[in-house]
Amino acid sequence: MIKIFGGVVDNHLPRVETNRLVLRKRTLADAEDMFAYAHLDTVAQAAGFPRIRSLEQEITYFTQVFPQEMSYRRVPIGYGITLKGIDRVIGSIDFIDRLGPDILEIGYVLHPTYWGRGIAPEAVSAFIEVAFGLLNLYKLEASCYSSNEQSQSVLRKCGFSLEACLRGRHQLDDVRIDDLRYGLLKSDWARRRERASYA
Repeated sequence: MIKIFGGVVDNHLPRVETNRLVLRKRTLADAEDMFAYAHLDTVAQAAGFPRIRSLEQEITYFTQVFPQEMSYRRVPIGYGITLKGIDRVIGSIDFIDRLGPDILEIGYVLHPTYWGRGIAPEAVSAFIEVAFGLLNLYKLEASCYSSNEQSQSVLRKCGFSLEACLRGRHQLDDVRIDDLRYGLLKSDWARRRERASYA
């Protein structure tokens, strides 16, 4: 069950609800919750961003850097991931780059406390509904490190196909690792929905 409430307003995507989650606009009041996972080495390394070192840095990123990046990349701002009935942000899912007029790249991150519970696939599936059903995109792409087996599993569960392996693209803890590129076409998504409706 995925419900989408409204359309894009001021570059923010509409609120979305799934069986267990609410994907909603983040506000400054969520900064402490976002810092709770953004400062963790395990999260930063898996997602490929520099670790946030203080709450003040998180606030600066959220209020200044992030809006500028989204404006420059010309992508709608995504969501804070919350559990129904518990309005605390436990992760984020966003468009992180525009790769063409109707092709966007997505990224997601989740507090490790909630890893392994199926939350990431549920959030990504809802985000896909917004991307293709509301925004009418042609394609979504995502990348992850070859060492990040959890993220690879999430993408496969959500219908993404591995399209490229950029060997030795990144260095992580003095080890060279591959950058895996995944893609999902709107036609792929439509076929999956049709099959699910007959199941």
